[in-house]
Amino acid sequence: MEPLITLILPVYNASLTLPRTIESLLAQTLTDWELLIINDGSTDNSSILCNQYASQDSRIHVFYQKNAGVAMARQIGMDNAHGIYSIHIDADDWVESTMLEKLYLKAREADADVVIADYFINSSASEIIVKQQPSLTTPHTVLQDMFKNKIFGALWHKLVRTELYRKYNLRFFYGINHCEDLLIWVQLLQHKNIKIVYLPQAFYHYWINNNSITHNFTRKTYEIRLKFRDKLNDLLHLSNASEIVAQVSFSIFTEGFIYNILTKEEIKDGLNLYKNQIKHLKSLKWRLGFIMLSYGMSNFAHKLIHY
Repeated sequence: MEPLITLILPVYNASLTLPRTIESLLAQTLTDWELLIINDGSTDNSSILCNQYASQDSRIHVFYQKNAGVAMARQIGMDNAHGIYSIHIDADDWVESTMLEKLYLKAREADADVVIADYFINSSASEIIVKQQPSLTTPHTVLQDMFKNKIFGALWHKLVRTELYRKYNLRFFYGINHCEDLLIWVQLLQHKNIKIVYLPQAFYHYWINNNSITHNFTRKTYEIRLKFRDKLNDLLHLSNASEIVAQVSFSIFTEGFIYNILTKEEIKDGLNLYKNQIKHLKSLKWRLGFIMLSYGMSNFAHKLIHY
């Protein structure tokens, strides 16, 4: 008999935080779930921990792959998901005990394909709630909200009807390990018949991990984001798709400059390519920074263009 919910948990060298994550899942008030752990070639004690939990609870299943990145780990999870609904969890985060029950009840009550909830951002110093109410719950509007940063494009605070992955052939893409979840929404929310509801409660605790790919921008990160941009360009067919892709591309260029990983030639090409975006920047300081950069005053530009 299929479980109500499949939980997808990619793991890579997460032995320090994994117990907190899994224990929060074991504490769920809704108990009809399966947890699919995908060990992405971990070299620490993560494998031992995964096997220990699986041996103690028949709802937990462990899959192994050579290190191929979080996108392929998520794909293995979805390829093996049996739940009516599914949700993704990251190995350094944790959830409130009522998360699955509340999300499932909301989905069943509305016969929804997608339930969007609020979430927490946690660090060693603070905890805040991030509201995620869409402008409208139509698929195209929700997708537009994601590109306007009104809604976070993650999969971990949204419950999704699992059959939609198969119906619409939703895929993760090899080598795109940043914003890989946003590409799932791009593939799904361009279909008009997706029923979405919003649940104004926070359950998911997103831990700010300064060692994750999200918070460490390297040359490799930059190249991954360019792959994401190219795939987005292939997949996105909204009326303003070209504007969205151009803005994403400019954001990648800006981050590349901030983290000082661009070549002089890439800076020169970017300044020429993104003249329009620079001209319409709301931040006067950033506009002045790019003007200085165009005159080769990189050190001064860095003092003005930063987070």
